[in-house]
Amino acid sequence: MLSHVGHKLSITLEGYPIQTEISDIVYEELIASNSKYILLDEETNTITVKRSFFKKNKLVQNVTRFFVEFAGNEVTIESPAEKSELVINSSFNDELIDMNYKNKTIAIILESPHIDEYEESKEKLVPIGAAQGQTGKKIEKSIENLILSLLNYEVIEHLHQYRVILINAVNFQTSLHFIHEKPMNNYYRELRDKMWLKMWTEIPQTKYDFIKQLDSLKRDSILINACPKSLKPLVNQELIQFADRFSLFESNHPSSTENWTKSLFKLN
Repeated sequence: MLSHVGHKLSITLEGYPIQTEISDIVYEELIASNSKYILLDEETNTITVKRSFFKKNKLVQNVTRFFVEFAGNEVTIESPAEKSELVINSSFNDELIDMNYKNKTIAIILESPHIDEYEESKEKLVPIGAAQGQTGKKIEKSIENLILSLLNYEVIEHLHQYRVILINAVNFQTSLHFIHEKPMNNYYRELRDKMWLKMWTEIPQTKYDFIKQLDSLKRDSILINACPKSLKPLVNQELIQFADRFSLFESNHPSSTENWTKSLFKLN
C-alpha cells in the first residue's frame, strides 16, 4: 500500500477542474498501470485522465442494428443491408444512425462502452461499435421478445417497420478498463459511475449529442433506458422533456442475469 498524506485521493479530466474522490485501491491500481493516458500530481494526490483518452477518435459510434415489423402475429427482423465503414469490425451488420430517418424508432439506451466495444490492443484504444460482446448477443437473441413485450403496452404499430438503434449516453469508456485492466468489481463499478457522471456533467458536448440524437427521432418512437440502476435516474431526467413525443420505458441492462425484456416498465 502506498502512503498518502494530506489531500484526498481524487481523479479529474484534463481541462476540467472538478476533482472526484476515489478509493485508495483504484488510485493505486491506476498509478501502477503506468498508462500514457494518465498524469499524477503527487502533491495533491490527484490523477488526471488526459484529454487524449476522450478525444473523438476514441468515441464509440451509436448504430442501427435491426429493422423490425409486426404483422399477422409474427415479428420480422432484418439487419441493415450494408455495414458502415466506421463500424466495419462490429460483430453485427451495423450501420450508422441516419438522423433523417422517416419511420419510427426503438432506441435502446446504454450507459457507456466497456471492454468488448474496443479492439483488443495494449497499445491503443480502437473503437468498434455499440453493444458488442455478451450485451450485443443478448440484445440480438431477445429482440423478438422485446417487440412482444412492447406489444403488451400497445405502443407498437402493426405493419410499421421500426428501426432498432443502440445509443450509449456517454460514448467513451468511462470504466477506464483500458488503463487499469481490472474486472468490474464493486470498486471499478464505482469508478465507472463516477467517470460516467464526470463526462455527462462536465463535458457539455456529451449531453448535447445525446439530446440531439433523440430529438431527431420521429414522433411516437420508443425509448428504453437500459442503463445500470445507479445511472438510470440521471438519464431519465433528460428523457422527461420527450414525454409528450415518445413512449418512455426503463428496463434492466441487457447483460443482466435476468430476462431484461421482462423488466420493461413504462414511464409515461
